[in-house]
Amino acid sequence: MFSEDLLIEILLRLPTKSLAIFLCVSKLWASIIRSRHFIGAYQSRSSTRQPPRVMVALPHLFTFSHWHFLSSSPPSLVTNAICCIDNTSYSPSCVNGLICIEYMDQLWICNPALGKGELFPQGPQSAPDKPFKTWYMGYDPINYQYKVLFFSKEYLLCPYKVEVFTLGGQGSWKMIEDGNSHSPITSGICMNGVVYYGAHTAHGPRLVRFNVATEKFGNFIEIPTDASNIYVTFFGISTLVNYQGKLALLAKKNISMYDLWILEDASGKQEGSKVSINISREMCSHDQLVPLGAVGFVAGSGELIVTARDRFFQLYLVYVDLERKLSREVWLGGIKCATYGPSLIAFTDYVESIMIL
Repeated sequence: MFSEDLLIEILLRLPTKSLAIFLCVSKLWASIIRSRHFIGAYQSRSSTRQPPRVMVALPHLFTFSHWHFLSSSPPSLVTNAICCIDNTSYSPSCVNGLICIEYMDQLWICNPALGKGELFPQGPQSAPDKPFKTWYMGYDPINYQYKVLFFSKEYLLCPYKVEVFTLGGQGSWKMIEDGNSHSPITSGICMNGVVYYGAHTAHGPRLVRFNVATEKFGNFIEIPTDASNIYVTFFGISTLVNYQGKLALLAKKNISMYDLWILEDASGKQEGSKVSINISREMCSHDQLVPLGAVGFVAGSGELIVTARDRFFQLYLVYVDLERKLSREVWLGGIKCATYGPSLIAFTDYVESIMIL
């Protein structure tokens, strides 16, 4: 017999599907694999594996009512079945290996590594049929917990009701009182236990911080002065990204030019710094590809990820090293896009999770 510490070390090295099978070995093995500490340790180990993996979510070419989920290292389907959502649903989000997606006015959480999903239990205050709603998923790396921040209201001019759902065990909904002073208007990003997103406030557009562990909102983050006009005008085509561990705003100027505003200190007011990006054709080693748009950076690096298509409209991810002006391509298994480009979402820090739903 090995010690429990040695058993844990062995289990941490196994693939996720093997761990799901080993839940049936014994109560001890099941309690270890289901523990929050093991889940956190497994994800930490998965995040250090090279090369970093990217999860890609892409709607169906014609119907836009199905989503493909693919992984780029190597390119392969990570879900056995295509996930179906209705046309009015919000785009999926992915945090620490779990995907949150809306289907038929209800939220679903799924683990693509295990091929399992589960419907969120209905909260006591949140009404799924309210016309104004949005949500963000976050991860608390200290307590190894996943949470969903949910906003809902019945009328345009009334304040949002704000709830938090904590995954694990029986799960629970909790009302939050101090979140109704702003209106979320952008997609979000979770970094180091904090969810960031853009919102309308009484003082204009701001970035909002939500601490997943404490379930508290921080002070609003002012947008750099030079970026404010771009941010207000082009809110829909600006993306919050993780740039070398720092929160940044990637603003699209045209198909090949971007402004990257790096928020050096995301704790409050600051000006940040600006980097201008020009994706020249010389940067792409495959001269037959047509760039469609940048979607983010490889986790922990300055390598830009750009979507592109070939003359058959097959999709690629192009990894562009901005310093060395070199690139490499990953073919997305024959998935095709429309002539105007895909509504593709890339989660650049994807890790496999053993979270059992």
